[in-house]
Amino acid sequence: MKKLVIGAFLIAFGVFSFNGIQTSPQDSNFSLQKFSAVTLGYDRAMGEKTIKAAVIDSYYRQICKNGKIIRWNKNSMPLSVYVQDSRDLPEYYRDVVMNAFLSWQRASEGIVRFQFVENQADADIKCYFISGNNSDLISSHEFIVSGNRMTNAVINFNKSDKKGLSLDSKQLFSSALQEVGYSIGLTGNSNSIYDVMYPVGTKFNTEITTRDLKSLALVYATVPDITNITLNQNERSKLYTSSEILNTLNVPVNDNTNLNEYAGTDIASHLALAEQYRKLAQYDKAAKEYQVVAQSKSDKRSRSEVYYEIAVMYLDAEMFDEAKSVAEIAWQIDENDLTITLPPLLNYYMKRSNTAVQQLEDLLKENPYNKYAYKLLCQIYRDKHHENLLNSTIRRYGKTAGVIE
Repeated sequence: MKKLVIGAFLIAFGVFSFNGIQTSPQDSNFSLQKFSAVTLGYDRAMGEKTIKAAVIDSYYRQICKNGKIIRWNKNSMPLSVYVQDSRDLPEYYRDVVMNAFLSWQRASEGIVRFQFVENQADADIKCYFISGNNSDLISSHEFIVSGNRMTNAVINFNKSDKKGLSLDSKQLFSSALQEVGYSIGLTGNSNSIYDVMYPVGTKFNTEITTRDLKSLALVYATVPDITNITLNQNERSKLYTSSEILNTLNVPVNDNTNLNEYAGTDIASHLALAEQYRKLAQYDKAAKEYQVVAQSKSDKRSRSEVYYEIAVMYLDAEMFDEAKSVAEIAWQIDENDLTITLPPLLNYYMKRSNTAVQQLEDLLKENPYNKYAYKLLCQIYRDKHHENLLNSTIRRYGKTAGVIE
């Protein structure tokens, strides 16, 4: 029944042919190796091919583009964390923020570790709850830096939303996860809507993804430009420079590259070309390069995820016919929790929120563990400021599709 409903949706909109997009895999000598966050996070023992695969499947490049690598010396672990306690706060506020730190600690398998302290003067990371300023922002973060030395980091959370209401636990947890990510070195944003470090504040991301972890591990495999304790020569020798990591891609593609004269030679260069074409709003050319990346994937799920990203690219560009066509390809390659959310995602982008909500409700009734449907439904309710419906969704599906532990 599920396949019939989704297929009918796409046919009703009209399926358009998309030249150059194929669904059959092509042979490739490029394969992603199993990624070990702990090993990558601690030294440069991993081979170049594994590093290259990690860079491709992370947002490490965005972190490097955002400026200097700023992170804690791993010998400082566990970092001391102070979370303000106050009688005028809901009881769960402090616990939710502390849980965000512990979630990063568990997910990173030891790359970052924390201990909570009651004295703010002793803390590396200080978390405060402040009166809001009527903005949509829930929180903010900053490093306190003197020269090339980081002394501490400060995270401020608003006590309430701009309507003066207390933040619900999921909303606060999502924001706290992102702020902790910034405070441990993830200073660049992801372009995937499902990563914790996706920049748009309305995203209801409560799960640390593989891409988040790979990005973190690469940051902690890099000699930092700014840190709290200067690394000695022995420590530096075990780490990469950011240039060494980026050079594993060996992709001379940037804003000055003549794309008409440059041809991709490996998966990394095809991905770089796709991103450059996307930046230049040459979306069809970007899609063809993404296709090459998709065909390199050894399993259907990974290939379908690349086509999903192509569909999102077209949606962002409001090229809805192309988005519908690629959405069908993604779904045909592999019907999974991610691809079956494409019909409601299309409706959401096309401002048919009521239809999208009904489709997402149906998906969650059939599978209450579908985290993608859950996140999108929460996002729609937050965008529409339907707080009662948002809270109802959290109560019904938060324990199955949500990730607060």
